[in-house]
Amino acid sequence: MDIVTYEIIRSSLFAVAREMKIAMMRTAGSPLMHASGDSSAAIFDADMQLVAQGNDIPTMLGSAVMSTRVSVEAVGRENLRPGDVIVSNDAYVGGGNHQPDVQFTRPVFAEGEIVAFVMTRGHWTDIGGQSPGSYTVTTWDVFAEGIRIPPVFLYRNDEPVQDMLNLLTRNSRNAHELRLDIQAQYAGTFVGDRRIAELVAKYGADALRDVMSQSLDHSEKLIRAEIGRIPDGVYEAEEYLDPIEAPGWKQERPLLKVKITKEGDHITFDYTGTGAQVRGGINCPLSVTCNSTWFTVKALTDPGIPINQGCYRPVTIIAPEGSVLNCLYPASVVSGNTETSPRVIDLLLKALAPAVPERITGQSNCASCAGIFSGRDTDAARIARTGQEFVTMHDVHAGGMGARAGKDGVSGVRVYVGNAGSQSIEMIEATSPLMVEEWSLVTDSGGAGRRRGGLTSRRVYRVEYDEATFTVSGERGRSAPEGHFGGQPGTRFQCFVERADGSEHAVAAKGGQTVVYRGDRVTVQPAGSGGYGDPRAREQSRIDADVVDGYISADAAARLYGRTEEPADAPLAAAVE
Repeated sequence: MDIVTYEIIRSSLFAVAREMKIAMMRTAGSPLMHASGDSSAAIFDADMQLVAQGNDIPTMLGSAVMSTRVSVEAVGRENLRPGDVIVSNDAYVGGGNHQPDVQFTRPVFAEGEIVAFVMTRGHWTDIGGQSPGSYTVTTWDVFAEGIRIPPVFLYRNDEPVQDMLNLLTRNSRNAHELRLDIQAQYAGTFVGDRRIAELVAKYGADALRDVMSQSLDHSEKLIRAEIGRIPDGVYEAEEYLDPIEAPGWKQERPLLKVKITKEGDHITFDYTGTGAQVRGGINCPLSVTCNSTWFTVKALTDPGIPINQGCYRPVTIIAPEGSVLNCLYPASVVSGNTETSPRVIDLLLKALAPAVPERITGQSNCASCAGIFSGRDTDAARIARTGQEFVTMHDVHAGGMGARAGKDGVSGVRVYVGNAGSQSIEMIEATSPLMVEEWSLVTDSGGAGRRRGGLTSRRVYRVEYDEATFTVSGERGRSAPEGHFGGQPGTRFQCFVERADGSEHAVAAKGGQTVVYRGDRVTVQPAGSGGYGDPRAREQSRIDADVVDGYISADAAARLYGRTEEPADAPLAAAVE
């Protein structure tokens, strides 16, 4: 095959994955999926190897390497026919990352043979369980996190299996919204099936198969060359996770520990010594730990290498069974996917800092920082407009990303394996009984350094539900994000509820569920991020600009950065502060 045809087909597969995601977002019912984009799409070859994916949610896509194979093998490849769609979410049976992320897997046929599989995965706003929004960490086991779906058929011959559809929607507090999200995920698989069929019609099944195989080998070759540039050696690090801080819980802080051995074009990550799994939803299935590891390798080598399963071939992962990074049934896992997972990435960056100092970042906020309000809406006009009497507003909150060797960190952003965006204020207020009173960057939340850590954001909600549950799942309430090479740490997670009567109480990063009432104000502020390098080496012009922009205070400029004179536009700086 000539290189031009190869590249057309290879690039088309990535374009198809992106179109699948767009189809989901345009037809989904939940703001979490259609506005925040908490969904993903990917394409696998006939042997269930990942060959192309969208620019989506890394934690969904990496774990799909395992869950797609498990899903197909569970129902039996021989039982598949055109128009079938398998649904699964089970972290123990289905290879999933956590229960709210639900995968659809569809075979693509050409001339009676399977030539590919397409996958969509979306975060369902509510899948039952003990807490509205299905996202509390204070669970005894995985059963309290929501319905477990082993790999089963949800569509046959492009028609829904009605009994299964009813079972899923009636186990959700947001049934109307969920039905639309299910149809959206199905639409994504349908688009993928049709587009791949068009490629086969134009170029042939053999050409498609050859391109998929070559692309895996090509990415492996490129990633091995990049790994080879990392100095050989053994690199180690350890850190402690935040505990679950609900009343009566043990306040256990599991140890994260890694030993990285780089030799030639191969790299091994050994998590032996990591603490045992604990009660509560901060444990990781093996699929999540693998994804965090693969992500780090890809990020530290060349992000431009076409992402597929070939990138993971030079990587060996050892994670002891029963540890917090390879938990055993029936341990809870919901926050392991979104909070423990990025902490693993920060751990790996810390370990590899001596080897590739120019590529690592200061530590980051490390959380989806999901804030979830759930309750009954009393606004008849809004109910008529949305079709939702029981409303769950699930939003992710943006913190700081650590500073880099040559650039400041990024402010107000999800980091690492989570790419879902925060919802707009307009969307929140139009669809739920909430008013957003503030959404701002937080002065001095980025760690000082020659390059400053990114700032976190603060959101303040005024509750207009008569009563509702509020759940937050954060990280770094105990451990501030560290800086590197003399950089200072960023601020820690904060959350508190101010009652209508003026009283106030703090909510821990992993503190479970709180009941809120009309007139209460809820503030959510994720962690900031660490700086990079000695703050005293930062250029005076950058310090002055940061003060003027409100990124750092005049006090921090003097105390941390050693600024001794006011900028020419000091009055403007004072006004910003």
